[in-house]
Amino acid sequence: MKPVFTLFLLFVFLYSRAQQPIEVKIEQRPSSVGLQPAFEMAVPQATSNEAIDLWKETIIGKKLFQKSPKMEKIKDEWWANTILISDITSSPLNVITQVSTFTGQIYIRIFLQNGNDFLGSPGSPEQTTEAASRFIRNYGVELYRLAVGKELKEEERKLNVLENELRQLTRKNDSYGNKIDDVQKDKMSSREDADYQKKILENDNRNTLGVLGEVSREDVADQLKDAQKDIKKAENEEQRLKRKVSKNEKNQKDKAYEIEKQKEIVEQVKTKLENIR
Repeated sequence: MKPVFTLFLLFVFLYSRAQQPIEVKIEQRPSSVGLQPAFEMAVPQATSNEAIDLWKETIIGKKLFQKSPKMEKIKDEWWANTILISDITSSPLNVITQVSTFTGQIYIRIFLQNGNDFLGSPGSPEQTTEAASRFIRNYGVELYRLAVGKELKEEERKLNVLENELRQLTRKNDSYGNKIDDVQKDKMSSREDADYQKKILENDNRNTLGVLGEVSREDVADQLKDAQKDIKKAENEEQRLKRKVSKNEKNQKDKAYEIEKQKEIVEQVKTKLENIR
């Protein structure tokens, strides 16, 4: 068991260390307004819905007592016009967003139009382009954190389920223990009855005058058989319950092992979340 557990921990460790850094690149990409420079990045684990919801919140937010700009979907693009993103520039921008989903990650392309030009194109202010890259990368990091945060909640939920299952097994084992005590008491009572019937029959054999009185020897013999049947029944039930206890204890051991594995997964996801920067 230990070598398997060691390999499992190694796998989890390597998995947590293999997290993908968030990098923003500027590439010429096709859009509904032609081939334009796009701020492009891959974000692991996130979904397209999560990406768009967070992007809306990031560039638009919610403004009290003021009508907020809208982001609307046009075919396979999301458009938000005349958006002021002060962290990038003091000029309003038209923001075009594309999201593509692949196994385990999404690709996000963001086109930032300033007047007739696009940020990232030759001649656009370098300082503004760098500010846009930082802003978009920070959004990508936050999106990755959001996705890993959901992963952490799911792994913690699995851990809680396993711990609840272990508690149920423990309570069930306690119940078996109580039932075994009751069966043993019944067995002892039946054994006392059987011993009593045996003594009556033995005494009657030694006393020619008879000690049974109005009770026939056959009745006592029948009562003895019934007591012996009850003893056998109690012994069988006791063995059955003990087998259940043995199986339950094995299940508890297996469940405790699963819990330890799951705790390691939770800790590694926590580490992954903390290391996203």
